[in-house]
Amino acid sequence: MLPEIQKLLVIQDRDKRILALHNDLKRIPMEETMARQKLDGDKAALAAATADLQTTEVAIKNLELDIQTRQDSIAKLKVQQYQTKKNAEFQAMTHEIERYGKEVTGLEDRELELMEKAEAQRAVVASAKQAHAATSAIIEEDLAKLVERKVNCEAAIAEQEAERATHTTGIDEFLLSQYDRIFKHKGDSAVAPLTNGICGGCHMKVTASTLNKAKGEKEIAQCEQCGRMLYVAG
Repeated sequence: MLPEIQKLLVIQDRDKRILALHNDLKRIPMEETMARQKLDGDKAALAAATADLQTTEVAIKNLELDIQTRQDSIAKLKVQQYQTKKNAEFQAMTHEIERYGKEVTGLEDRELELMEKAEAQRAVVASAKQAHAATSAIIEEDLAKLVERKVNCEAAIAEQEAERATHTTGIDEFLLSQYDRIFKHKGDSAVAPLTNGICGGCHMKVTASTLNKAKGEKEIAQCEQCGRMLYVAG
């Protein structure tokens, strides 16, 4: 194997590690967003459950006011009954008292239904609060791990880049520039093994002259299809 190829393979190994680390870094913001969206879902569920309970509680209070209003009316009518001397007025007030009494009974029945509904809704709210608290704890832990992962990735990238820099010493600048251009364009490798005349990068068969050049190990051979630098796999 040509010494230049050996050096480029070492550099390529570092470049692949750096690329993988950068890809990991790119995934972190998306993972953070997904984590927060999960928490948002629990927040929305808790808010909805709380709103439903509040609506029911308001309805109960309104019923209580309606019941009290009618009870007050009944009390006033009873007082007026004792004060009137006319039988017709007395009977009319009796009918009004009975009507209000029936309305109170109906409202109280409705109030009991709403109280049962509110009790069930309070259980839903309690469950939603518990789920939100549990999710919050998990999300906080996950976000902390993502921050740590980001720091570790950045440190690893800096380390790999420093190592790469030490291995570029002594390599022809034109060759290194050519390697960089190919690696950036291909996104995975600039130097590929040649196995049974097949390029390990594009998996296409090379010409006989390219194969002989790679075997001769006097100059760098390149795949006619993808342009990658080739070496004969041992």
